Amino acid sequence: MQKVKMYKNKNLDMLVALATPDTLLPLKLVGDRLLDSEGSLFEFSEGRTNVIDFMNPFLANDNDKSNLDAYNSPNSVNVYRNFLDWLFLTFNTNEIDFRNEIISLLRLSKGQKVLIVSCGLGEDISLVMQQIGNTGEVHAQDISKAMVLASADKHLHDNVFFTISNANSLPYKSDYFDAVFHFGGINLFGNMKRAISELNRVCKKGGKVVFGDEGIAEHLIGSEYYEIAVCNNKLWAKKAPMADLPHGASDIQLNYYLGNCFYLVSFTSGDKVPHMNIDVPHKGTRGGTARTRYFGKLEGVTEDAKLLLHERAKLLNISVHDLLELILRSQLNSIAPSIDKS
Repeated sequence: MQKVKMYKNKNLDMLVALATPDTLLPLKLVGDRLLDSEGSLFEFSEGRTNVIDFMNPFLANDNDKSNLDAYNSPNSVNVYRNFLDWLFLTFNTNEIDFRNEIISLLRLSKGQKVLIVSCGLGEDISLVMQQIGNTGEVHAQDISKAMVLASADKHLHDNVFFTISNANSLPYKSDYFDAVFHFGGINLFGNMKRAISELNRVCKKGGKVVFGDEGIAEHLIGSEYYEIAVCNNKLWAKKAPMADLPHGASDIQLNYYLGNCFYLVSFTSGDKVPHMNIDVPHKGTRGGTARTRYFGKLEGVTEDAKLLLHERAKLLNISVHDLLELILRSQLNSIAPSIDKS
């Protein structure tokens, strides 16, 4: 193990954000390593005090190994940068302007804590720092050690900290970040629903989550444009995973960028479903409320009985719900004494 030169700076203060992947146990600094209560140890990577490696001792699954083979190869940094250059030239878009535009969806302010998931070469870090200032924190994560180290070497700031980790088991406390951002990569995470759940878990309730990846807008499916794009990159056939959003998500937006070939989903994190007053009575023949219609379901009756019920309700100028309630209560109350005697 390479000796880490430890020194007091905000990087080390930011360790409070970290937790053991999967178990989410708190970590404490012991010497030059992090330790949890079950004895799991995590080390700073290659002498850097701003990078912790969580991939060891945790083993990657087959899907993770495939990603690691692609992004940890000796030339992966250059290959990735070449792809980005091609991408923005192809869609005639200024990269910095584009990144600023999608980061604006986070609605950042000074002093906030932000997590960038799958940070790649860290192109978004400086842009986020401009928004949150020196009093904020940027945590950046990627499964690729090569990408993280390259990014960490470019961003030697006291308020930026990196982890080499799996996005499906983020090594961060729940409800810690004011905003969570990811662009490019979630299509390859293997378990989309779990990945989105992790983004939501580490975000404070009321905080913003923004994520996106390749996926052509569905109105283009069947066009020659779509066929050319998917032939070039099969990931462009992916669809925005709207069904995988947490039930507590609110203020949901779905946007498309870069020739409508990339989706971007943003939402406000929450743990409750939207408000609905299920006790507002319905006007009309059927009557009742959303509550009674759902929780008050009864055994089915014959068509003749149902028709008769509707006729009588109309004749009495009340709703079917009110008439049925009246009949049931009256009949049940009348037979209750005989039931008691038996």
